[in-house]
Formats: sequence, structure tokens, C-alpha cells
Amino acid sequence: MLNQKPTNTQKYHQGLYVPQNTDKLIKANNEGGVYYRSGLEKKMMIYLDLNDKITRWCSEYIKIPYEKTDWSSVRKDFETTQHTYYPDFYYELQRSDGTLSKVVAEVKPHSETVEPIIRENMNSKQIRNLEYSLKTYNKNLQKWKYMIEYCQRKGFEFIIITEKQLGN
Repeated sequence: MLNQKPTNTQKYHQGLYVPQNTDKLIKANNEGGVYYRSGLEKKMMIYLDLNDKITRWCSEYIKIPYEKTDWSSVRKDFETTQHTYYPDFYYELQRSDGTLSKVVAEVKPHSETVEPIIRENMNSKQIRNLEYSLKTYNKNLQKWKYMIEYCQRKGFEFIIITEKQLGN
């Protein structure tokens, strides 16, 4: 298992995870593993790899087209654009009653899963951070709307996992 720590130019903990149980991995990359883009994703990969109840798993395996609507400051109107969403994980879980659950999981920091709070008397930096948080939250809600519809059609479960579930 290769472990890459972030450099000063990298914002996130990224690297290659090579599972111990390669037979459970649905699709590996050319290096025999999967890339993680955050420490939370790496924790999730370790969980999926080492949990005996997980029979199969993969990362960014499913492709979901979706539309995203944002305010266009150039056009001074709302603009809808086409995008593709690759949810973080797909896995199959053997339940204690013998049934198999097919699960799509998105791993996000908790702060990106709740509506940002607008406070009084914000300074310019706080306003910029709020704008970024609002855009991120809006983008996530739009992606998840399409993901929920997709999962309902396929009979999959959709869950959002944060550091609260994975531990800090």
C-alpha cells in the first residue's frame, strides 16, 4: 500500500491505495489499485477492503449525467449546463439476513453536506468563503438529486458518508 503525503502545493491527502483483498475490487487501475483524493476516501477504501461483509467494491465506477443550474454573472440569469457525476464508491454488502445490498456512497466533509450559515457583519474573506460554500452545497444537492433518482431506478441505496461516520 503506497502512502503519499501532501506537499506544500497539494491541498489534499492523495495517493494510490492497493487493496489487500484484490479479489473484492471490481476494477483496478494500471497500478493494481485505486486513487484516493482525500484522507476520508482513503479511510473508506480501507474499510471496504478489510470489512468481511463487503463482497465487492470500486471507486468512481458509475457514470451519471446531470444538469447543474447556476447564476451566470455574465448573462445575469440562471444557466443550466450538462455535467457528469462519478460517485465516490459503489459496493455490495452482505447483510446478516443473507440479502445483498448494492450501495452507492459519496464521501464528503460534513461541512459540504449542510447548508452554510449566513452570519451578520461578515468581513470580505468570510463572504468569499460563504459564496464558495454555497456554490459547493448547491452543486452537491444537484448531483445527489440525480444520484437518488438513478439509485431508485436501479434498486441501489445511496448514502453520504462524512468524517463523523469514518472518524477523524
